[in-house]
Amino acid sequence: MKLYTKTVCPKCIGVKAKIAEEEVSVELINIDHDEAAKQKLVDQNILTVPVLEVNGQLISDLNTIYATLESGV
Repeated sequence: MKLYTKTVCPKCIGVKAKIAEEEVSVELINIDHDEAAKQKLVDQNILTVPVLEVNGQLISDLNTIYATLESGV
């Protein structure tokens, strides 16, 4: 799994805390420092973070992100 975040993002901080709580292995990608990752989201018409990528699927709904992390996918 990959989590796309920004440097200043309260929702991202909450999701990162959930990742730590659930002890899930997630690659963190800060789009402030990775233009290609940012463009990948823009190309999918996703203009907000956090975004969780699971098996190539991009999830931007916060409730779905939390549910996915809780399931330990």
